[in-house]
Amino acid sequence: MLEERDYLIRQVKRLAELIARVLKLALTDPPKARAELDTAARILLGMEPSTLAFVDAASAAQVLGRADKVALFATILEAYGDLELLTGATHAARRHFLHALDVAHEALRLDPKSADAAALVTRLRDRLT
Repeated sequence: MLEERDYLIRQVKRLAELIARVLKLALTDPPKARAELDTAARILLGMEPSTLAFVDAASAAQVLGRADKVALFATILEAYGDLELLTGATHAARRHFLHALDVAHEALRLDPKSADAAALVTRLRDRLT
């Protein structure tokens, strides 16, 4: 259990660093930023992010299986939304944030005691209001 938690903490830290780098890159080269986010998402999730993005939240959660991976996917979707915002695509950003919120709810359903998933749900709700 402790090893899983340490692994998750390392993955979240890597994702946070990546998102910061991608969003900075998005200001100068949006296609390159998107490609970098795609690559990182593929590595972190162990599958193509586009595969998960085209299914509903419940199906994505079922494929990923664990609440921590589902929350990670929701955070990645949020990053895609941030990328869209930086390029002026507000409607696309909102779609990503809505999908991320649905996925975050699935993470919370899988692990109702997850403070990370609960915080993610709250943050995404705030972004959408």
